Amino acid sequence: MTRTLFGHAPRHIFGLFAVTFGAQSAMAQTAAPSFALTGHIENFSLDTPADKFSAAKITVRGIDVVLPKHLLITMPGQYLTAQDLFRGPTMQAPPQGENSGLALLDASAPRVPFEAELVGNIVNGVYVAGIAHISQGALHSGAGFIQSIDHEKGELTIGAQDGAHGAHVRLNDPDGVYGATSTPPLDARFQLDKENSPVHARTGFPVCIPRSATANDPKCPRGNRPADSNIRRFTCARPGAPAAAVDAPRHDCNPELPIPLRVGDYVTYAGMLQELPGTGFIIAAHGLEAELGVYTSPGTEPVYVFVEEAIQGTKGEAFPNIPQEETTRFRIVGFTTDPSRNVEILIADIGREVGGVNDIGVSLTGPDGLAPSNLAQLGRFRNTWPSKDSARAVRRDAIAQVVGSPHAKLANGLTSGRYGAPVGEYIYPELTRFGLPGYALPVAFENFCFLRLGGGTMPTDSGPQPVQPLTPFPESGHPLSQPVGGGRACDGQ
Repeated sequence: MTRTLFGHAPRHIFGLFAVTFGAQSAMAQTAAPSFALTGHIENFSLDTPADKFSAAKITVRGIDVVLPKHLLITMPGQYLTAQDLFRGPTMQAPPQGENSGLALLDASAPRVPFEAELVGNIVNGVYVAGIAHISQGALHSGAGFIQSIDHEKGELTIGAQDGAHGAHVRLNDPDGVYGATSTPPLDARFQLDKENSPVHARTGFPVCIPRSATANDPKCPRGNRPADSNIRRFTCARPGAPAAAVDAPRHDCNPELPIPLRVGDYVTYAGMLQELPGTGFIIAAHGLEAELGVYTSPGTEPVYVFVEEAIQGTKGEAFPNIPQEETTRFRIVGFTTDPSRNVEILIADIGREVGGVNDIGVSLTGPDGLAPSNLAQLGRFRNTWPSKDSARAVRRDAIAQVVGSPHAKLANGLTSGRYGAPVGEYIYPELTRFGLPGYALPVAFENFCFLRLGGGTMPTDSGPQPVQPLTPFPESGHPLSQPVGGGRACDGQ
């Protein structure tokens, strides 16, 4: 979802600036100014606490912004509604209208500020968001060597290899997929992505924290990694299966299980500071990447993939007498553990609570897929589609999947050969003459299928409910969405 890092793709809100969107607008062809705000959450309130999809109001950098009804907020590892955030760290409490614990003016103000990234349009004098991310710092991360492991707590101490005491890092993993679950529980709103593998080697192969220092952990077995601690590049393969490359020799192991982390491994982590009673602050990590090159045997299952970066241009219908440049450029960067097979890229709107594809968009590869690189970074795939080809409907997520894989569900909840992540950056039209019209062009939210028509479902007390179009809509001033040429429009035309 790092999206942030590792679970969701990293995101940046500034590309070429803003576009045009909407439902039928009373503004006709008058462009609505756009805005981009990033800063600490000063105030946060829920309009209708009993409504799962309630609209909300949030104050960032002194500006009051409307979060429309049905807006899904991108968290480090999941999509949540505003109401979910007001259910507190357990996400089980009845929602309170004015005390999320995330705003500086809350009755229970956070010890460490939380941050919102908002992009939207100013509609009839009101700031209305179309895109919202909430984290404790989207660019906050740490790195170092694992100095020690507390197996029972699932906690790593990370710092200089032979230096002073380092940071205390626990995975925000309530299901205990990658190690022991934390006691007391960490804030569930900022947990890691359950559907992908945000705790992985550089190639995307899952890694784990053994639950015991002495006994073998069947979910994180010692045998899945060479005994020689100096071997950090290898192929995890069943006996007799070939290696992925000459410089990644085969090690007999079970590729359906993760690779155990060890003291001395170099890792990069992302997460929030969380205070634990009697412990002080720890890092509740939603992502961790180990400097290991772990591959799978060619043509075998399972195979692992992850998306490092996904960027989509939104095009945008030009407003009369406003010189602008727009793009439909789409860029994808990622890794696969099996460089022998192609990777195909799809854009989609995903129902995150079930891990399925709600609505597949167009395939962005040719019939042979996208071949991973066989150069220095074995297994890396990347491609940029042209910036002026036919417009594509704008989707919520990018999916990378290995061609030919049956994409079977694994015991740990992951899907073999598939990784879905939020589009990390949208590129909006840009003025080509400063001062005309004297403000940033609107963002074309009509082109965002999941906002204009809804998309995906969210769990509620009465079962999964569909996500409907945003109300109010962050209109651009255009009554219609951008024609989609050879791509697929939101309505399938």
